[in-house]
Amino acid sequence: MVLIAFPNTVKKHRIILYSAMIIVEAYFVGPTYFDYSLAFGLSEGRNALRSFFCMGIMAEALFAVVAYVGVMPSKWDLTKRLKSVRAELSVLGCIISFGEIFYYANYFIMFFNGELSTGRNIATIATILLFVLMVPLMLTSLYFVRRHMKPKNWQRLQYFSYLFYFGLLLHIVGLYGNFDGGISDFLTGRHADALRCYLWIWVSYFVLRIAKYLFQWLHPAKKVERDMMIEDEDTDKGPAYCDAGGT
Repeated sequence: MVLIAFPNTVKKHRIILYSAMIIVEAYFVGPTYFDYSLAFGLSEGRNALRSFFCMGIMAEALFAVVAYVGVMPSKWDLTKRLKSVRAELSVLGCIISFGEIFYYANYFIMFFNGELSTGRNIATIATILLFVLMVPLMLTSLYFVRRHMKPKNWQRLQYFSYLFYFGLLLHIVGLYGNFDGGISDFLTGRHADALRCYLWIWVSYFVLRIAKYLFQWLHPAKKVERDMMIEDEDTDKGPAYCDAGGT
């Protein structure tokens, strides 16, 4: 909510915001590799905070917002505010995701040793895909990189974000799906409610994204107008005007 309420402040101090998030992630991920405890008065709520910052909850929420901005009506004031900080939300989501990858790094060793369950194997494969896609998507969301790219080239790269969003869905399916029974048992696992929620979020997004592309295909003038906005955009606004689904 703070990011939406003060978009200009967020863009002006984006480096401070990124640095703060890196410090937070290092604080929660650090005990996995170094011998220190999560003290500093966070003993009671540290598990909840660790789940929030290291287990994908916050990153998933940020990426969902970034994705849905691309399908929301552009005339809404909320859409305009979200688009103005879309790049910053994306970078923050990537920073948190990198923290999660380091937090669960031991799963990669178990994956290559064949020690994981079917669901965990799917989630790990999805994580590898997400990592490969996340690096270029994050870098091109940074202002000092974005400003040196041609709008059309940036837009083409951002189409990979659709594959990234699918990877997020695949990751969730692997983590929360029940693979011990048949298809009818898939949504009956311990995290069935969370899985239903994530499925609803991402399936709805892809339906809306396809619907918007069909609308633009039936109304070519809308696509021409969008492309002109991309060509004319101020580079300081980053991906604010691009609906390529990009981050």
